[in-house]
Amino acid sequence: MPPYRRYDLRLDLGFPFNDGVRRILLATGACFLLQNLVGPRFDRLFGLVAGGAVGRLMPWQFVTYLFLHAGVLHLVFNMFVLWTFGRDVEAALGTRRFVAFYLLCGAGAGLCAYAFYPPPAVILGASGAVFGVMTAFAMLYPDRVLTLLVFFVIPVQMKARQLVLLFAGIELLFVVANPYGGVIAHFAHLGGALCGYLAMRWYGLGEWRILGGRRRGGFQARVSGEGEEPDVDEVLDKIARHGIGALTEKERELLRRASRR
Repeated sequence: MPPYRRYDLRLDLGFPFNDGVRRILLATGACFLLQNLVGPRFDRLFGLVAGGAVGRLMPWQFVTYLFLHAGVLHLVFNMFVLWTFGRDVEAALGTRRFVAFYLLCGAGAGLCAYAFYPPPAVILGASGAVFGVMTAFAMLYPDRVLTLLVFFVIPVQMKARQLVLLFAGIELLFVVANPYGGVIAHFAHLGGALCGYLAMRWYGLGEWRILGGRRRGGFQARVSGEGEEPDVDEVLDKIARHGIGALTEKERELLRRASRR
């Protein structure tokens, strides 16, 4: 097995969705339709309103804002990134824990945004939660090689760990240069990434050093039996090479059992 795996960010419409990713995509799409049908009142009720979620006793906004977006491009980009990275993260965590992880990252991102952005700001979008999913992916598969299209034209390859650190560095630069300006909630992105990192450490999965090194956390236990079943690391390697659609039912059951430990 080569030390660095190639992982192209390409859309494969024939690939089956994981349950958690699919449910999040469908729920987000449905909320976006409602948002556009109802209008600004929907944003004020379910978006994260600075000074309103706590001051007006609307704590649900720390979760519901994830499912609203500022426009079609905002929605499509966030959901594409979730679909790209979320499938493998869900395969490692299991569906229930993945959905809880996604909502936790979103709530943490919302708390960071709420703490730093003054009224009358309204925070919308799943970017913080998606950043948390990307962080989890990089912790699980730090050396997997990603191919990005810069400006949708120039292919650039880098490892998952490097990609997330690059994006986090860019977000930090924006925060330092203009903390409260613009229409992008950079504090939310950083908060989502931090929550993703802390949650993965809490799960005991995917620990990696910032400047390099091999993954030390993750699933380590082997399934009993001499050659009867592969261990979980072998199944994750198979997902990395061929995608989750290539797994047998026995391998899927192995992942489900491991995610419940």
